[in-house]
Amino acid sequence: MTETKILDGGTGSEIRRRGYDVPSHIESIWSAQALIDNPEVVEQIHYDYIHAGANYITINNYALTQPILSRAKIKNKLKGLTLLSIELAHNAKKRSGKDVKIIGSLPPLETSYRADLVINEKEMYENYKEIASILKNNVDVIICETMSSSIEAKIALNAALETNTESWISWTLHGNRLNVLPSGETLEHAFNELKAIEADAYLINCCGANFVTEGIKTLNNLTDKPIGGYANSVLVRVSKNTKVKDATYSMEKNPEQAQRSLSKNIDEWDYSSEAKKWLKNGASIIGGCCSTTPNHIKEIKKITD
Repeated sequence: MTETKILDGGTGSEIRRRGYDVPSHIESIWSAQALIDNPEVVEQIHYDYIHAGANYITINNYALTQPILSRAKIKNKLKGLTLLSIELAHNAKKRSGKDVKIIGSLPPLETSYRADLVINEKEMYENYKEIASILKNNVDVIICETMSSSIEAKIALNAALETNTESWISWTLHGNRLNVLPSGETLEHAFNELKAIEADAYLINCCGANFVTEGIKTLNNLTDKPIGGYANSVLVRVSKNTKVKDATYSMEKNPEQAQRSLSKNIDEWDYSSEAKKWLKNGASIIGGCCSTTPNHIKEIKKITD
């Protein structure tokens, strides 16, 4: 039986939950601010996730992209802050004494869930290549996460694979339509667009826990590679008339608002109950995304023991 890889949970939301400032992810540099103001908090969060049972932790570089740092006129600090985020994760690993793996992120370059803000392919590739070059030889896995469209995923994955590092892809189904990306493309279409550049694992993240459940069912029918998911700590009600037959469905205008308006917060026990379904449907990589905490990871650990 394949051993389940347990990821950590939310970082930006966890920093805020602990009482520290996390500015807007739309207008500012979001969780990257903590690297400047409170790096010790970031390290402690990594440590707490390891203690909770995570055997993979993701460095706090989600907001470390050229466009996002440019909002605060600190684009020139991309390398320094990324190296700091790597150092903090390794410090937490050393303190824990556990043999955990370190993941580096290739996130959306601009505001998450906004497929309409995805930049042109050449510029996107150059940006992802620069980030990936910093991650190379410093992390065990590179995850292209919260991908909102097939083109964003393709360019990010190409940049990751060029580092000869284990590379995972993770799409978001943010919004209120099952198995549909913010771009309007179906999950199956987005997967098929990557067939020429195979990832080492395929995941769903940053959406309702019930959406991850459905997404994993779909992935399980598409690949024999490892699959998994890490959700937000919510269940999202599916609106009527949300089914799509192909990739021509119109782009979601505001997937974040659509999710929030139809979300129900869930605790760690309800979250782990949903995660059991992921395992049943073939997932071997599970964890948490926004609003999940070390307590969520503790409960996930219990269902994998």
